[in-house]
Amino acid sequence: MLFNSYGFLFLFLPLTFAGFWGCKWLGGKLWGEADKGRLSLFFLLAASFVFYGWNRPAYLPVLVCSMAINYGLSWQMERTVYKKQTLAVGVLFNIGALVCFKYVGTGGFVPLGVSFFTFTQIAFLTECYRGSIKEIRALSYGLYVSFFPKVMQGPIALPEEMLPQFEDSPRRADWERIFRCLYLFSLGLFKKVLLADTLGKGVDFGYANLGALNTWDGLIVMLSYTLQLYFDFSGYCDMAMGIAGLLGFDLPLNFDSPYKAADIMEFWKRWHITLTCFFTRYLYIPLGGNRKGKGRTYLNCLLIFLVSGIWHGAGLQFVVWGLMHGVLYVATRVWKDYRRGKKKENRGENKILHGVCVLLTFLYVNGAWIFFRAPSVGEGLALFKRIFSGGFGKINWELAGCYNLDEFWYVIKVLRIDTLPFSHYILMVLLLVLLLLWVFFGQNAVTLAKKAKPGVWNVLVMTILLVWSVLSFSGVSSFLYVNF
Repeated sequence: MLFNSYGFLFLFLPLTFAGFWGCKWLGGKLWGEADKGRLSLFFLLAASFVFYGWNRPAYLPVLVCSMAINYGLSWQMERTVYKKQTLAVGVLFNIGALVCFKYVGTGGFVPLGVSFFTFTQIAFLTECYRGSIKEIRALSYGLYVSFFPKVMQGPIALPEEMLPQFEDSPRRADWERIFRCLYLFSLGLFKKVLLADTLGKGVDFGYANLGALNTWDGLIVMLSYTLQLYFDFSGYCDMAMGIAGLLGFDLPLNFDSPYKAADIMEFWKRWHITLTCFFTRYLYIPLGGNRKGKGRTYLNCLLIFLVSGIWHGAGLQFVVWGLMHGVLYVATRVWKDYRRGKKKENRGENKILHGVCVLLTFLYVNGAWIFFRAPSVGEGLALFKRIFSGGFGKINWELAGCYNLDEFWYVIKVLRIDTLPFSHYILMVLLLVLLLLWVFFGQNAVTLAKKAKPGVWNVLVMTILLVWSVLSFSGVSSFLYVNF
């Protein structure tokens, strides 16, 4: 089931919201304040299973079996002296299942979110081994893995971020908080349905017609994918945080205006934050982190990005993408270590230099995203070739038409702007410029939602975004990161 679907928005979400809080009230009547949350958690676990298996029920047994085996291993770990061996078995089992489904090939049978719930369970087993998790109820564990707002695309919440919320005493409904969460959900839905999907039409056309692109076309396709991926994935995370908040739970922040980063190290502190935290805690630090000399530190960093590329996909293009980030990350770290060793003083931020660094980082990330999107390394190189040697001709007419939303094109026709020779390109240029201004200078959706208070203006904005997005569901598409 997708967040951007009629079934979810008008059936599943309202029933889950009402059922969850209704079960909490009923539990209080039946068992008193101490145990009134138990029934609501059972309901939420059942709802999460329904959500996960809605479109393809055959995926659900894979998730349930994985959860059962991992919980059994955690139970065993608490009762055996062979903790390290049990952890090794668990990690090998999870990685083996991930490789089997995602890389070896199972006839196209790849359970949704397998990368995400696999990493979630590795984190759980590792914390059990370290002793930071003890005697966790099966119900809380089941929700930690399968909680429907995050099961398919994350964020990859760490055990200490979610388990205490399921174990602690239940909350009461906070209606102002519920409003802010609905506001955040509407912003995320708008980012996905109106922005990301519109940009995606241009990206799909570009990669399907690489030979017909000139330099301008190639640049537009490259930029469009950079923006599409951000608004698609961050839009999902905004919706996930909003949905979880409606039920009284907090998901960790996964995006913090990443395209404002002045270098690649800062970029990875802002982009897919939970994945960075996972790799840092469970791979970088166990490999030695920065404790075994600078050479080993740089090698560990490069290895992290290689693994990140492989985690995202089986194609060689993902390895290239990971190494592009890894090489620049290591180079940036070497430079910062050098400056730190020379004890260079920071005499205050140079705004012009900062802006140049932001722009150069953004351009580099754009180039790396080409391999992230391309079906193969060859097609990624083909787009680079079109960008650098395609010639500065007129922008492809069909490519520009991908950005002409019907509602805005109607306004252009009413105003008779469509008679101008460049009218076909107005919406494309306007959309790209406005989105660039947003990612470089605007506030992210989470910040906007935190400031939102119930009032006429905010209710109007939220209603417009929701209605507009729902009216665009006819072109519904899956989220990009569902594939990873």
